[in-house]
Amino acid sequence: MRILQLIDSMAVGGAERMAVNIANLFTKQNIPTLLVASRSSGPMNDFLMDKDIFFCLNKKSFFDLGAFKSLVALSRRFKPTHIHVHDSSVFWAVLLKKFLPSSKLVWHAHYGGLSGKDQRFGNKIKFIDGSIDAVITVNEELKTWIENEIPKISSVEYIENFPDLPVAIFRQDPSDVVLCLANLKPPKNHHLLINTFAEFVKSHPSFKLKLVGATDNPGYLKEIKELIQINSLGNRIHIEGTQLKLSPYMQEAKFAVLCSDVEGLPVSLLELGLAKVPIVCTAVGQCDALLEQGKYGYLVEKGNRIELLDTMSYVANNISEANRKAELFAEHVSSKFGNMNFLENYTKLLKGLS
Repeated sequence: MRILQLIDSMAVGGAERMAVNIANLFTKQNIPTLLVASRSSGPMNDFLMDKDIFFCLNKKSFFDLGAFKSLVALSRRFKPTHIHVHDSSVFWAVLLKKFLPSSKLVWHAHYGGLSGKDQRFGNKIKFIDGSIDAVITVNEELKTWIENEIPKISSVEYIENFPDLPVAIFRQDPSDVVLCLANLKPPKNHHLLINTFAEFVKSHPSFKLKLVGATDNPGYLKEIKELIQINSLGNRIHIEGTQLKLSPYMQEAKFAVLCSDVEGLPVSLLELGLAKVPIVCTAVGQCDALLEQGKYGYLVEKGNRIELLDTMSYVANNISEANRKAELFAEHVSSKFGNMNFLENYTKLLKGLS
């Protein structure tokens, strides 16, 4: 195997984390690999074990011919057996494959909303499906959607994401902090979390909420800041922005909340799992199955403020139970979502394409 990964950028996000995790896994296993960001580099570069495998094309637009020529030249030198492309970068990968006819194209579909009303670029895939040799999905719902809506793609597999925390985390004395690890953008529904937290602190006045994630959506960020002001929570809710070192936040958090409207399989949940942070999460995407219907954490219906409030209050008042679930989840993540599990399933998929 010689794997060339193609992704839009190296900003902090779930797809980007997985691209880095996969690249590091290949490096550890001595599998020749390149990781190419078409548009921009970013904070996730720092997590690459081997910086020499990374290239950035600085693409200005889809029609940036100079950047595409650089991609073709780089790919021809590397001679990949497989082009592993993340999300919307699949369109450039299809063009690239025309210059590398012997390479197989594997599309890694991360975006949980692809199968819902917000299909983003989903419908456009039907125009290029003949060039895609296989699809890796991050949840079963996406797998079913692709099998039904794009039947020309014959090889579709759900392969679980895997976490890769660089250091062990010891949570001896967590503070009264609720942690949300999610980029500030509409699908993550921070509005619901803030409005719920405003009610939560009335009965739990010692708690604070920390929002950790990228803030590169100015309109959304403005709405969140205004909502914090409206609820007079400026001293209780802290927007931390992009953070590369998550360990301090996981160490201090009493529990974590993710109240997304759509998800794939959030790498952040796996990382929280390894760190043994109790989790409250909406039952979207693969989250329900990941937490085994509440065995390893607490699930709520998406958009349900009352249920979210009740669950947050329950966890805060029953933290010993929540910690026991977190311990079980850590064991589950370690055994089922390890990098070698991914590599075994990944290798099996690729062998089936030859």
